[in-house]
Amino acid sequence: MTSLLSVDPAAVFDSGRLIAMPTETVYGLAAPINRPDLVARIFELKGRPASNPLIVHVGSTEQARGCVREWPALAQHLAERFWPGPLTLVLPKANHISDVITAGQGTVALRMPDHPVALAILRVSPAPLVAPSANLFTRLSPTRAEDVSAVFDSADVEVVDGGPCRVGIESTIIGLDPATKTLRWLRPGLISQADIRAEMPADWRLELPPAGQEAAPDAPGQMREHYRPIKSLTVVVSERPASAIFASATGEEASWVVLPLPEDAAAAARQLYQALRQADQADGERIGLRLPPGCRDDPAWEGVLNRLAKAATDWRDECDPVS
Repeated sequence: MTSLLSVDPAAVFDSGRLIAMPTETVYGLAAPINRPDLVARIFELKGRPASNPLIVHVGSTEQARGCVREWPALAQHLAERFWPGPLTLVLPKANHISDVITAGQGTVALRMPDHPVALAILRVSPAPLVAPSANLFTRLSPTRAEDVSAVFDSADVEVVDGGPCRVGIESTIIGLDPATKTLRWLRPGLISQADIRAEMPADWRLELPPAGQEAAPDAPGQMREHYRPIKSLTVVVSERPASAIFASATGEEASWVVLPLPEDAAAAARQLYQALRQADQADGERIGLRLPPGCRDDPAWEGVLNRLAKAATDWRDECDPVS
């Protein structure tokens, strides 16, 4: 691992290696957008399909404007309101943005991370950086430097330790269509629908995916199975304590790793991936997680529920038996 003061991004990239950089959401596996060889290396190391687009990380709104064909007033307003921060904007891409980055689509996803180390790297980087989560595809996202080092070899990836990530889940993603004045809700995160609606002009509308359907795969994080631990994960929404739920399920409490998660949504998001990672390493065959009954009606839980819906192999309500 490397501290910020001793890493030279240009030198790392010139050596053919990637940088695992900390952000406020998760650690990202970074490469300059103008280095197709390194961008391809991200897909190779992660086992990521070419159909899954990447988010371009920028150090300024000026850099963001240089990546798009059109930058509407609402994009500027949202950037001023939420950047640096966990919001990704999807806009019509500029011609020089590679189709490899956008998975052949005509849009590009952009974000300015809210982490001093990430911003320092971006400001000395030769170009904006693509930086998907520094994990193997569909597995748990890393929120600590050691999580990355456990997966990738130092010969391939320079890990910059910026401490634990304070948000803990990936950014909210929205698409902007200037022609129709439509915002598309693509992936929930810490920033909620209510946060976005509060900033929208009256002549724009927010389009949500139909109930029970995924958003179209024109942004990262749209796979049905994602963010998964190695062990099977059962989620139960219940007023009862988790120990009672999973002990009574089989009569063998030791077969479950009961996952403690705070009842505050922001704290739960911050701890989620690390708690699942620790559960994977603990004794026990399966992971059991209990959620408070009011979580589905609380907008603050939307991002956590989205990640758990993709991570879980089984999801039950209080009335459903757990076996």
